[in-house]
Amino acid sequence: MTARAPLDALAAIGDEAGVPGTAAEARELAGRLGAGRFYVACVGEFKRGKSTLINSLTGTSVLPTGIVPVTAVPTILRHGDLGARVRLQDGWHAVDPGTLAEYVSEACNPGNRRHVLAVEVFVPSPLLARGLCLVDTPGLGSAVQANTRATREFLPHIDAVIAVLGADPPISGEELSFIAEAAAGVEMLLVVLNKADRIPAADRAEAAAFTARLLCERLGRAPSRIFEVSALAGQRDGVTHGEWLELLAALEQLHGRAAEAVLATAERRGLARLAARLTWALDERRRALVDPLETTEARARALEALGAETDRALSDLAPLLAAELQRLTRQLARERERFISDVTPRGRMLLAERTRASGAAFTRLDALAAAEAVARAVLEPWLEVMEHEASGQYTVATLRFRELANQLMARLLGSVPGRNGTFSLPETATDGFATPRRFYFTALMQYHYRAAPGRQLAERLMPAAVRRRRATAAANSYLNHLLEVNASRVEGDLAERIAESRRCLERATRAEMREVRRASLDALARARATQEAGERAVAHELGQIERWLEEIRALMDSGNQAPWPAGSGHAAAGSLG
Repeated sequence: MTARAPLDALAAIGDEAGVPGTAAEARELAGRLGAGRFYVACVGEFKRGKSTLINSLTGTSVLPTGIVPVTAVPTILRHGDLGARVRLQDGWHAVDPGTLAEYVSEACNPGNRRHVLAVEVFVPSPLLARGLCLVDTPGLGSAVQANTRATREFLPHIDAVIAVLGADPPISGEELSFIAEAAAGVEMLLVVLNKADRIPAADRAEAAAFTARLLCERLGRAPSRIFEVSALAGQRDGVTHGEWLELLAALEQLHGRAAEAVLATAERRGLARLAARLTWALDERRRALVDPLETTEARARALEALGAETDRALSDLAPLLAAELQRLTRQLARERERFISDVTPRGRMLLAERTRASGAAFTRLDALAAAEAVARAVLEPWLEVMEHEASGQYTVATLRFRELANQLMARLLGSVPGRNGTFSLPETATDGFATPRRFYFTALMQYHYRAAPGRQLAERLMPAAVRRRRATAAANSYLNHLLEVNASRVEGDLAERIAESRRCLERATRAEMREVRRASLDALARARATQEAGERAVAHELGQIERWLEEIRALMDSGNQAPWPAGSGHAAAGSLG
């Protein structure tokens, strides 16, 4: 294989192998990244003001806004002379930016019944001049389920995230889960508390702190920054002061090394996703070739009849997985209670040993610090055990779910000779939790010690026995509180990881079921023609497939860790690379 950019090389394999959809997407992504364009997506619930925010940032009013849910199709704003184009099933069409609502709004294009595949709007905004593209996504949580689905389907193309939230009410549970999902594969997450002019500064500060804490707990990392702005006021008065300027500065910093890091991450994610898709298609083609022709024909008829049955059948399976994981969640609660019961006496013994070893100047603050050290010491081993056991039990439960899904596909395909196990969920999809640990130890010193002036001096003037007795009682109380709170937080973290991993698994299963039907039908059509051409043609095709698979493996082994080459000069291509 010649030394070309990995995505170009993957596109060449797809072209040669006759998988044009994957080849085209790899080429489009290579073109976008080679031109230095990356997607910063605004995500959040409907009516958070995402469209208005983008209009304000770019100094335009090109995106439609309104009272009801508006955006129905992800809309990409990139730099250029004012204009717009939409991608329909027959290709790109230039449109008047003033008519954009006809394609992207829920009112004019409900549920995307016009089958708009992509929308690009060109605006001469300085913010977009260096390759940054802002993406307006449909809102979550509206009554229009197609909007949420459209946003989720766009997630693989996101390179950085602006989470647009409200200050009143603050972040919702659905927003928190979705932001965690969107930010999992990207390096930059900015958070905007919109409509900040509607509530007092103290309430905004409380909302910002609450949002930061939840995001940190859920993501295992803090967002890059939380900005408090009013998108509507910014559009009316201009983004010329306060946190608007800081938000613009944060976005404008996405160039140079920062942009290179974003582009490199986007390349690795895209390469892995597209290589997996191409490998699946080739594997399916190989399996179709080795089956007898009559088996191929039977499978073709069965696949044609599948239609929407897979989604309906998976909906029947989902409650079984939910029930299994609910049992695991209830077991976590029992394990927490058992831990508190078993470890509290041992923790008090360890605390007593520490206090006995302390000197004569032992104070209440010393005792509380000792209690905190003991709590950490006894909690960490339990956390490791609980995480290991919960992950193992989750894997067992999801393996059963995968087996049922495989059986489901075999049943839907009917009794096809020599073709058992036609669907197999990737092993990684059920190998432990899909999300990392987010638990961190919570200290509660502020509830047990008030550093009032002269308090330590007063304690030191007490008789040593009285001071030690009071300090020991306070330490035991603090230890109990720490164990209760942090054990509950361990339980909560594991329960959230179970729930999120379940959602990821179900989405992956649905996507794989759709993909197996599409790829299988394509493979069967090709296999039918090859088998009719004779054994020599079959042997030649099998050899070609093995060569392509080996090239993909070599490409992934050697190319997907390399950063995107600066100035590679790829021509700009379509919008969904």
